Amino acid sequence: HVNADDPEAVMLVADIAAEWRSTWHRDVVIDLVGYRKFGHNEIDEPMFTQPIMYSIIKKHPNVLDIYSNKLIAEGVATKEEVQAVVDKYDKICEEAYKKASEETKIYNKDWLDSPWSGFFEGKDPLKVADTGCPEETLVHIGKRFAQGPPNAPDFKIHSAMKRIHKTRNEMVESRQIDWAMSEAFAFGSLLKDGIHVRLSGQDVERGTFSHRHHVLHHQTEDKSTYNPLSNLYPDQAPYSVCNSSLSEYGILGFELGYSMTNPNALVLWEGQFGDFANTAQCIIDQFIASGQSKWVRQSGLVMLLPHGMEGMGPEHSSARPERFLQMCSDDPE
Repeated sequence: HVNADDPEAVMLVADIAAEWRSTWHRDVVIDLVGYRKFGHNEIDEPMFTQPIMYSIIKKHPNVLDIYSNKLIAEGVATKEEVQAVVDKYDKICEEAYKKASEETKIYNKDWLDSPWSGFFEGKDPLKVADTGCPEETLVHIGKRFAQGPPNAPDFKIHSAMKRIHKTRNEMVESRQIDWAMSEAFAFGSLLKDGIHVRLSGQDVERGTFSHRHHVLHHQTEDKSTYNPLSNLYPDQAPYSVCNSSLSEYGILGFELGYSMTNPNALVLWEGQFGDFANTAQCIIDQFIASGQSKWVRQSGLVMLLPHGMEGMGPEHSSARPERFLQMCSDDPE
């Protein structure tokens, strides 16, 4: 909690918060108490709806005057020195404003985050890179995916999971794959190449239809788990798979932000059914579909969405991918 009228206190609290995060790796919230001088924006008239509050704000000295008077009273700076700093900053703003009027074109690259610089250089956007990998790599991934922890014979696996592992081993031997195995091949080969893979959504560890099983649970010890795809190679990239709460708007927003900061990662969010996509819709409409044209943001986020009519009602069965494609279309027709 800090008063925005006290810049030194604000800086102190910000330093403490930054040190807290750096030391303890935990979130911290700063309650910065201030006010809007002109309401919603500079041409707003807040007296229409908040006459009492803004009659007080109009009489309240602004933070620059409060801090300047404090420095002058303490003998830290003279009135002339304070005015010189103000004039210097005004000049910087005025020169930048004049220079801005000379610009006739906006370059998107000037607005891109630094992690994306160089990501597209030397690549032909019309050509798909070779994504194949040796069969022995797939066999290794498949066999690791079809077993529990190799050095923990006491790790008790569910009896149904043993049958699934047996079937997966048979698929590897017969060179056949199903959806879960092909997904494991894709994730595992990327992890081998040093690409971080991150998957979130409700029940993604097990899979909506019990098809994935990326996290095995010890049947007699609580909170004892094993992730096969995190144990493929000693030098592989991390695999993050986590069941998320039913707050799709918040979860998808977080994953979108995560994908923006690391172009060299596969970030996936899985909407279990169509109604999960519905409650994440504002993120899709506001920030994903319009991400490049409005926000000039780059993202490699992948959304796994159901689209088959499964008899559970229209809002439950379909995530309406055609609507998302239509929103992303640049064709005015």
